Amino acid sequence: MSIRHQTRLHIEELFSKIRQESGEYAVYNLYLPKDCEDPEEINIVDMQVNFSDEESIKKYLDRTTRETLEAEVKGLKLVGIVLEKEGSYIFSSKEDLSDSFKKSVIEKIESIKEE
Repeated sequence: MSIRHQTRLHIEELFSKIRQESGEYAVYNLYLPKDCEDPEEINIVDMQVNFSDEESIKKYLDRTTRETLEAEVKGLKLVGIVLEKEGSYIFSSKEDLSDSFKKSVIEKIESIKEE
């Protein structure tokens, strides 16, 4: 199985845990340097996804696959995806993310939204 295919399967698995029936929501991809767990080092990529539109979902998955492959070349890894829904945040990750890590991510997302 190619690296691209493995990456896509990983992203689809993470995405399936936050997938909604319908509606448009902000989705945040979380990238960290490999072998790093410091939330200060996190890179966040935000996108809008219309869960009612299969084309919007496909665009998200395609873009995230491309960006994740590019990030891996730069020494970063996708550690999770966050869905913002009605003021709360839903995390999807294969990593064991601590509550303090999640809190730091949410604070960073909030600061991005203010910009």
